Amino acid sequence: MAKRQNIQLEISSGRCVNFLNTYIENCHGQLYTRVYHHPTMEKYTLPYVVGHAKLSHSHWLRTALMRAVRFCSNYQDFDRERIYLEISCLRNGYSIDFIETQLKHFYRYFNAEIIRFCMDQVVYDKFRRRLFDFIDHQRIMFDKWQQFEKNDRIIYLHYLYDYGPRDKFKEKFHQIWSAYLRLDPHLSNDKTKIILNTKHIYSLNALLAQQKPSHDLLN
Repeated sequence: MAKRQNIQLEISSGRCVNFLNTYIENCHGQLYTRVYHHPTMEKYTLPYVVGHAKLSHSHWLRTALMRAVRFCSNYQDFDRERIYLEISCLRNGYSIDFIETQLKHFYRYFNAEIIRFCMDQVVYDKFRRRLFDFIDHQRIMFDKWQQFEKNDRIIYLHYLYDYGPRDKFKEKFHQIWSAYLRLDPHLSNDKTKIILNTKHIYSLNALLAQQKPSHDLLN
C-alpha cells in the first residue's frame, strides 16, 4: 500500500479496477467504464453546501450529469446513473419540476434535446464525443484565463444590483465594451478580460436586522 498525502493507492492486477469513483474493465479487448459507487458510502446523498443550496445543487446536478457521460461508455449505464441522480434530488426534498428544469438545460446546452428520449449506443457515442469536445474547449479557455491572471490582465468591476436580468446586463456591457475598445492595445478582448460582479442593495429592514457591535451603551 502506497500513501501520498490524502490519497491511498493499492497496486493490483486484473481485468477490472475501481479508481477515483470509476469502474474500469477490459471487456474482451474493449474498454468499458462506468460510475462506481462504493458500497459502504451512503446512497442518494447530496453534497453539503453553505448559502444558496438550490443554486449550488443545480450546478452540482449538471456537473454530475456531465461526469456520468464521461465515465459511462454504455448509454444504459448513463441512464441508470441519471436515474440515481434524480432519486438523490427527490430524496433530499427537490421537486420533479426542479429536476426537469436541470435536465432540459443540460440537454439543450449540448444541443441534444431531440435525442433525450430516443437514445441508443450510436447516438450516445456522438453525444459523448460532443461533450468531450466541449471539455477540451473549456480546458483551453481555462489555460487562457490563467495566463490572463498571471499577467494581471483581468479587471474586476462591481455594480449595484437590485432586480432585473443580470445576464442581459452583462451581455450588453460586454457588447459596448468590445465595440468601443476592440482596437485598444491594452483593453481589447484579446489583451484584457472583464469580470462583472454585483453589489446587492439591501433593504432598510435587512440593515436594521444585522447584529450590532457589543458595547455597554447598547445593553
